[in-house]
Amino acid sequence: MGILLWGIILFSSIFILHLIIWRIYVPKRRVKILLFIFLGVLIIGILVLWRCSEELSGLGLTVPIGYLEYLHVSIFVMSLTIVYLITYSCMEVDSPSLIMTMRIAESGKEGLTKKKFDELLSDDILVKPRVKNLVHDNLVYMEGEKYQITPKGKRMTLIFIFYRWLLNITRKGG
Repeated sequence: MGILLWGIILFSSIFILHLIIWRIYVPKRRVKILLFIFLGVLIIGILVLWRCSEELSGLGLTVPIGYLEYLHVSIFVMSLTIVYLITYSCMEVDSPSLIMTMRIAESGKEGLTKKKFDELLSDDILVKPRVKNLVHDNLVYMEGEKYQITPKGKRMTLIFIFYRWLLNITRKGG
């Protein structure tokens, strides 16, 4: 029970610190900063928990015993961190499918005509922001009038190609 308790306490502390920092200033490299926050608080939290374990036990709290339980707390927090980062990156930028669905939902019961849909959802809204993000994240770069893939972009692409091959997904997704 102590592993769950301290994992939740550490993750909650990380989340609260994240909210405080984002209220003061939203950094440009959000995911990178989130990783620093999560790993930093985890390391400091584990060290403080280890150092103050006798005092916390004296207060009647269950504390991890031995390195293995500290490792379990760390794995639990890192698992929550990975899930949170995946969720955060999905919330950070609206997907084209979400943008389209939201526009159709906003049209209400009368619906959205194809002509109006095409006017509202141009490449400026659906495609260009994603290309700008690719350049910003150093996955592609502009050479003259052409986009070129970077080694980082190639590695990311290979991950998806391998995963599709592994799952035998032949249909191209969006």
